[in-house]
Amino acid sequence: MDQSVFKQALSQLQQQEPRADTTLNLKRALSRYEPETCWNLICDRLPGDPGSHSRKNYFSALKDLLGWAEREQQSLLTPVDHFGSDYLYHLGEKYGASRASINTRLSQARRFYRVFRQLGVVAVNLDPFSILERSQVVPGEHRAYYSTEEISRLLAQATLSERAMLLLGCEAGLSTAELTGLKWPDLSLPAGTIQLERRQVPISPALSRVLAPFSEQQGGGALFSRAVPVFELADQNALRAGVYLLCLKANVPYRAWRGLRHAAGVRFFQQTGSLEQVAKLMGVENVHLVRMYQEVAGQSVAGQSVAGQSVTE
Repeated sequence: MDQSVFKQALSQLQQQEPRADTTLNLKRALSRYEPETCWNLICDRLPGDPGSHSRKNYFSALKDLLGWAEREQQSLLTPVDHFGSDYLYHLGEKYGASRASINTRLSQARRFYRVFRQLGVVAVNLDPFSILERSQVVPGEHRAYYSTEEISRLLAQATLSERAMLLLGCEAGLSTAELTGLKWPDLSLPAGTIQLERRQVPISPALSRVLAPFSEQQGGGALFSRAVPVFELADQNALRAGVYLLCLKANVPYRAWRGLRHAAGVRFFQQTGSLEQVAKLMGVENVHLVRMYQEVAGQSVAGQSVAGQSVTE
């Protein structure tokens, strides 16, 4: 018998009949967001030879998917209905106008779930990305927003440093990476601007009123000529943990850092009335990714208005 045919048949048989311990271990690894463990359990079912560029690319995609899911506290085993559109929103923010990169990552994510179905870790008919085939889907439209009242309660419980961080999220729309990487020379209080890698955003009056005393507390005007971090944060997880603790103190439902950034997007639209301007201010190249702010602006979230105006004014 041709050995190549035998190996192919054996491989197909193994893929059809996953071992029970493989299924159990993969479920556990997915629930813990462990990319290396997951990879070791599924890599043989993915395209490419061991060590090839294709395999390395798939591993990078797996780390991105699991890392995003962990940050957003999204379940990979029982994804919510808007899991796929939320991940697409994340890809849009990460890759901007590079449609090829976005499509590649989506294709890889679909492939992972095909393997998950084969191994019995999710339902046989589960495809969290099927919603993206519907014409009316807007990426990110299900994202949660902090309301004006909730942000006010958070600010009331915050220290001066924490108030500056919160307002940089809900007033200026900084992402976690932008905030943790923010240096004092990036801030220009006289000009009223923040210079980021991909955009320049205005410093609102509410934010200015907090940044001025905060800078004095940290050492005064000399700081603005020194390339030192504005905040002492070990990493983005430290920032998220801080917001989570503030939510507990203020009795506010935790909606992750992005809930503050989305509040800024709504405020930008109410100020400009232009999706193109909102996309520019948010550092997003695809206008489709900010269209949701137009829908949310002026509406209510959980019976309260979203942060459409400066929360301390």
